[in-house]
Amino acid sequence: MKLRRRLAPLALTAVAALGLSGCGELTPGTAANVDGARITHEQVDDLVAAQCSAANASTESGGAAAVPVSQVRQQSLGVLMDTTLSTKYAEDQQITPDKKIAAALFEQFEPTIATLPEASRTELSKVFKAWALGRSAMIEAGSQSTGKPITAAAAQELMTAGLADREKWLTKVDITTDARYAPAANGFPGGGDGAAS
Repeated sequence: MKLRRRLAPLALTAVAALGLSGCGELTPGTAANVDGARITHEQVDDLVAAQCSAANASTESGGAAAVPVSQVRQQSLGVLMDTTLSTKYAEDQQITPDKKIAAALFEQFEPTIATLPEASRTELSKVFKAWALGRSAMIEAGSQSTGKPITAAAAQELMTAGLADREKWLTKVDITTDARYAPAANGFPGGGDGAAS
């Protein structure tokens, strides 16, 4: 089974805009509070720095155009929020992600990450290993809800089904996001007015 090759498109899937936006106050230093899990500005800054390092390397080799830092900040927070939601959903639903699938998803990032300076390599590895584990949980959730077995060919369909199940669950979840990330009504960054600073 060519699991790694079949999962490659899944690693490029955009962060789904899910959840509900809470209206509570955030403690200082908090970028977002996701159902009680705090994501700090420092965590966002660390991921932004690592992603900018990767983007700079890609730009120098002619592989990518420059992206505004405000957009990178919003995307970084989105990845951290998405991962937190997947982890919480898996815990709530007693879903155990498959570590082999997570490893196959993470492997899509490894060639780029391996070329970066150590600090960026360490940060991106940490963040995207957690993201991959969350996505593996969504594939398992999709398998449970559809009754279909997990195969490389069905992985995208199962992930989509798992994310749909997570979206329904999110009606119970409170998300509060710092206004500097221009959150949409659902709390995810980049969909509202304003821009990240």
